[in-house]
Amino acid sequence: MQMDDLIARAVRQQATDIHLQPGQTVRLRLNSELIAQNDCFVSPEEVQAWLTHFPLYNEIKKGNCSFSLDWIDRIRCRVTLAETYAGPYVNIRILYPLDQLPPDDDEALLQRLSLQTEGLVLLCGPTNNGKMTALWRMIHYLNQTRPCHVITLEDPIEIVLPGEKALITQRELYQHFPSFAEGVRQALRQDPDVILVGEMRDAETMDAALTAAETGHLVLSTLHTCSAAQAVTRFVGAYPGALQEEVRYRLAMVLQAILSQRRHCLNGSVRIIREILLQTPAVAQLIRSGKEHQLQTIIQTSASQGMRTMEQASRYARRERG
Repeated sequence: MQMDDLIARAVRQQATDIHLQPGQTVRLRLNSELIAQNDCFVSPEEVQAWLTHFPLYNEIKKGNCSFSLDWIDRIRCRVTLAETYAGPYVNIRILYPLDQLPPDDDEALLQRLSLQTEGLVLLCGPTNNGKMTALWRMIHYLNQTRPCHVITLEDPIEIVLPGEKALITQRELYQHFPSFAEGVRQALRQDPDVILVGEMRDAETMDAALTAAETGHLVLSTLHTCSAAQAVTRFVGAYPGALQEEVRYRLAMVLQAILSQRRHCLNGSVRIIREILLQTPAVAQLIRSGKEHQLQTIIQTSASQGMRTMEQASRYARRERG
C-alpha cells in the first residue's frame, strides 16, 4: 500500500495515529485503542521512499527525529522516527484542522483564558490527550478577536494558522531556536503579547516562562502530569531545593489556571474531560506554602467558581451520555 493511501484510510476512520514497524501489520489508534489493520502492510522500502521526499528527513537521515508535513484537505501530519532493534519505527500523528474536530465542551473557558493579558496557563495530561489542540483553540479564538502578537515555540510546528486579527509568528525547535528556554528569551525581544511554549521540559524553560509571565505577557504551555496538584509539584521540583520557596512565590503570583485533561471513551465515542484549577487567593496561598496536596479539596468545593476534579468531570460525562 502506498503511504498516501494509508493516510487516507486513517483519515476516513478518524484515526489519531498510524504506527509502522518492520515485520508488523499497520496499526491505527482509533478511540484510544490500537487496532491492527490485518490487510495492510507497508514495506520498509515504501516507507523509506516516502520519507525521502521531505528535506528535513534527508538532512537527518538516521536516528530519532520529528517533523511535520502538509497532506491534503488542510490536514497535516507529525512524523516521528526512531531507530529500534527491529528497524526504523515510524509514528504518523494526524493533525486535523480545528474546524473538523468536535466542539470542545469547555470552549467558553478556553476563550476566557485566552483573553487574559498576562500570567501563566498550563495544560496537563498524558501524551495524545489533546493538550496542544486545546492551546490552539485558544490561539484560534485570539486570532479571531484580538489584535495582538502571538509567538509560538513548537517541536515541531503542528497546526499552521495564518494571522487574521492577530499577528502569529510560528517558530520550530532546532530550526529557528536552539532550546525552549532560549526561544522564550528571544521572543521577549520581539514585542509579544502571547507566547505559546510547546512543553515545559526543564527548569531553564520554566524560569524563562515565569519571567515572561511576570513581565506582562500571557504564557501558554503544557506539562506531562496527571493532575493540577502534580503540575505544581513537578514545576517546583524542577528547581534545586534552595530556590523552591522563591519559585513557589513566583508561580503563585502569575498562575491563571491549570487544566488537566484526558480522553474519555464511552459507547464508542471520545470526548475530552478536564480537571480545572483556577487562580484564587486560597489557591495562591496553598502554592506559596507548599501545600499543593490540599488543592484537590479546593477544587472539589469550588464548583461555583468554575472548578472541578477529574472525578467530577468523568461523572458528568457519564451522566450526559446516559
